[in-house]
Amino acid sequence: MPYADPTQSAIPIAFCENGAGYGGAIISLAAMLEHLDRRYQPLLYTSLDTEPYRKLERLAPLRHLAPVTLVDRDALQRRHVPFASLIDNACNLLPYALKYYRAFRRDRVRLVYLNNDASCNIAAALGARMAGLPMVLHARGFHADTRGTRHVLSWLRHCMPISHAVQDQLLALGLDRVDCTIVPEGLDLDSYHPRAPAAGLRAELGIGPDDPVITLVGGLIDWKGQDVLLDAAPRLFARYPSARILLVGAAYGRDSRFADMLAARAAESAMGGRVLLVGGRQDIPELLSISSVVVHASTRPEPFGRTFLEGMAMGRPVIAAREGGPLDVITHEHDGLLVAPRDATLLGDAILRLLDHPQQAQQMAANGAATARHYSIEDHAAKVGAVLKRLLQDPPGHQNSPERKP
Repeated sequence: MPYADPTQSAIPIAFCENGAGYGGAIISLAAMLEHLDRRYQPLLYTSLDTEPYRKLERLAPLRHLAPVTLVDRDALQRRHVPFASLIDNACNLLPYALKYYRAFRRDRVRLVYLNNDASCNIAAALGARMAGLPMVLHARGFHADTRGTRHVLSWLRHCMPISHAVQDQLLALGLDRVDCTIVPEGLDLDSYHPRAPAAGLRAELGIGPDDPVITLVGGLIDWKGQDVLLDAAPRLFARYPSARILLVGAAYGRDSRFADMLAARAAESAMGGRVLLVGGRQDIPELLSISSVVVHASTRPEPFGRTFLEGMAMGRPVIAAREGGPLDVITHEHDGLLVAPRDATLLGDAILRLLDHPQQAQQMAANGAATARHYSIEDHAAKVGAVLKRLLQDPPGHQNSPERKP
């Protein structure tokens, strides 16, 4: 990690994270903060006060700013109260934004970094605008077309979408292309790299030493595609009776209906106990090391989809949906296979192709590992740091100066 000039004070930067919960966006943010240039002093602002977030204090001082809820907007809308949105903004959003404004002023913040989504960070963005602070959005997801989103996008000094798919969507929402730098996700390549299979892990999971293992890593939510993989399972088991499907991940949030459905399907007699739901795990690299094929089967476009990149970095053959983030990374039939999303037949064909032709799969996996070397967390943090440095050096109003061309 680079160190600051000892004669200079670290520059305080507010990193604001107010997403739906602890998932890929906050995991990526945490990894980046570990490698951020030490000339910057990160301060982490969040509305969420759960244990995973409190653990982030090891990376940055944590500022928990609870949302303001003076009126129930949903109740106003259910009762068809006139000007419900205006009342919500005046009674909830504005007081919450004032919390951010005061916190930014107290901490002498120089720049505000919004993580993941524009609309979920609208209070932080409004607080930054009130304080006259430059803002950058690291867009780690797709955005709903709302007035809040468009307002935040219009206030940004710069935007860092994680893929061309995210950038294209933001441009359609009115973001100026000159205000974009694509900064894809990065991996800790000291943890994710080709290696011998983890000793004893197959036995621990009840998997034989030669059993093919098809692994999908992702939260148990209804668009990560575990159900598509299970639709393909009968064909896979017919050809490879000893194969195992490994589903790694836990239910996301409070809604466990999809997870319960997957558990019920896994328990069906036709599956023969060959579908293993192992829950959320910390040993993802080890689980990938025993995998014959790593599958990304999301049924909605992924903004990036770091799990397929993790499989590539581990030197495992990878299949991903042909849309969204994977299109930026995978060259079809060179370092992975791209298949039409939401099609269990095509997914099954791709898996069988890799299992039937191990030499081709091995070469594809080696190419994938080489590709993944271009996505290190160090490079990711350096790109973020370069954007922060430029924004801090730009004079106020530079983004709107006449010299800038569309």
